[in-house]
Amino acid sequence: MKKMEKTKQHILLEMKIKAFLNDSLARIQDRSERTRIKEALQKITTAAEQRVKELQADLDSMKGQLKQEKEKRNQAEESLCKREPLLTERVKEISCLYSIVNLMADRSYPSEDQKIQDIVKLIPTGWHEPQDAYGEIIIGGREYKTDNFQDTPWKQISSIIVNGEPAGSLAVGYLEEKPFREEGPFLLEERMLIDVMAKLIGEITGPKLAGKNKGEPQR
Repeated sequence: MKKMEKTKQHILLEMKIKAFLNDSLARIQDRSERTRIKEALQKITTAAEQRVKELQADLDSMKGQLKQEKEKRNQAEESLCKREPLLTERVKEISCLYSIVNLMADRSYPSEDQKIQDIVKLIPTGWHEPQDAYGEIIIGGREYKTDNFQDTPWKQISSIIVNGEPAGSLAVGYLEEKPFREEGPFLLEERMLIDVMAKLIGEITGPKLAGKNKGEPQR
C-alpha cells in the first residue's frame, strides 16, 4: 500500500516539474536558447532515467540475493532439523558406552557376576528404542540377561573374544518388530556400538569371568 502511494507522489512530482519546465521554456523568447535548454534538460532527464533503471536493477539483484539467502537459510534449518535426531542418537550411544566403561572400572563390586549383570542392564539404553530393547551376555558358560529378555528374531549379535579365543556373545534385540533400517531394525552405528561393547567385555571383564566360571555349571 505504501509503495503505491509513493509511486503516485512521484508521478505527480514529475507532472509538476514538466509543467514548470514547459512554462519556463515558453517564456524564453530566443528560439535557439530555448532549444539549447530543452536539449540540455532532455539529456539530464535521460541520464536520470538511466540512473533510475540502474538503481532498479541493483535493487532487483539485491532482492534476488536475499531470496537465495533465505532459501539457503531454510535449507540449513531443514538440514539441522534432520541432523538433530541423529545427534541425539550419537549422544545416547556415547553416554551408554561411557557408563559401561565406568562400571567396568568400578572396584567396589563384590563380584564380577554382579558387575556383568549390571552391565547387561545398561546396554539397551544406547539403542534407538531402549524401552522395547533387551540385552543378553553369554560368557564363560553363563548367561546374563535383562529382566525383559525374550529371544526374538529382531536382534543383533557380536562375538566376545577372550585371549584370542571365542568365549561368548553379546546380543541386543527388540521385543517386537521395528521399521527396517541399515541392519534389520538397527542403525549402522548400533552395529559399531555392540562390536565395541563386546570387545571391551572380552578384554576387560571377560578374562576374569572366563577364568572364574570355567568348569562351573551353566546358570
